[in-house]
Amino acid sequence: MHLIKLMLLCFCIHYPAAGTLSGFPVRSIQSAPQQEYDSLLDISYGEAPGNDNLMDIHLPKERSSNTKVIVYIHGGSWIRGDKKEFPLMLVNELAGKRKYVVASINYRLVKEGKNIFPSQIDDVKKALAFLRAKAGEWKYDTTSFALMGASAGAHLALLYAYGYDSLKQVKTVVDIFGPTNLSDKLIRGKGTESNAIIENFLATNDTAAQIVKEASPLFHLNKRTGVPTLIFHGTGDELVPVSQSEKLYAQLKSLQIPSSLELYPGEKHELRPEIAVSLFGKIISWFGTYFPE
Repeated sequence: MHLIKLMLLCFCIHYPAAGTLSGFPVRSIQSAPQQEYDSLLDISYGEAPGNDNLMDIHLPKERSSNTKVIVYIHGGSWIRGDKKEFPLMLVNELAGKRKYVVASINYRLVKEGKNIFPSQIDDVKKALAFLRAKAGEWKYDTTSFALMGASAGAHLALLYAYGYDSLKQVKTVVDIFGPTNLSDKLIRGKGTESNAIIENFLATNDTAAQIVKEASPLFHLNKRTGVPTLIFHGTGDELVPVSQSEKLYAQLKSLQIPSSLELYPGEKHELRPEIAVSLFGKIISWFGTYFPE
């Protein structure tokens, strides 16, 4: 829910000259050619004022009607954050070398009691509808999307995939320490930061309210709605307990839905540069298996 520091990583990470992480060469993250794709920035996909319904989209120069689309949803407690936090190095790798279309979206943020849930899910739906409508012009596959998010953005990615994807176009989700059950006593303790954030997001302090269930990915997950899911979480996360991801993973496994839970011992609700190196490699390996270009 805190704004993940992904954008800073573009400037802070110093990769070793050689080596491999999860079968993915570190050097190739560094050297992905930006000239291999075109970037369209601040494209409006909806009617919300200001920057709320803007997206950046990166289009590989070599693409076809079979080119797949990855959509990133930023974090920030549903009250802050921006599409620009998606790291350039990952855009270079995914769009430049792997030839995916990559979109990063803004969505309506909760402000002074306005834009409460489900405004954000409505915006994800609008963004995907916009991408489908532009496929003829921009040339890519409209039947397959991957969703990827961090913290509050991961929550929205999971929730849309499991609960609101009526067209069944989301084929996989990458979840970076997203909350999964907004009624969980561990995050709804009175006076806690996480409880205040959720109350603001849902505009209710009733943990048994129907809207809490509607906003919780875990309650939407079943054999019919589940998609392959890659989960990352730090065991020392002070804002979203690691048990949120552990329970999601257990449910995915019980339903025999392909999934992986990557735990980082002692890590808190942030993405340090050392962790990002490993995480990026695992994401790309996951896409290679469950969302091949």
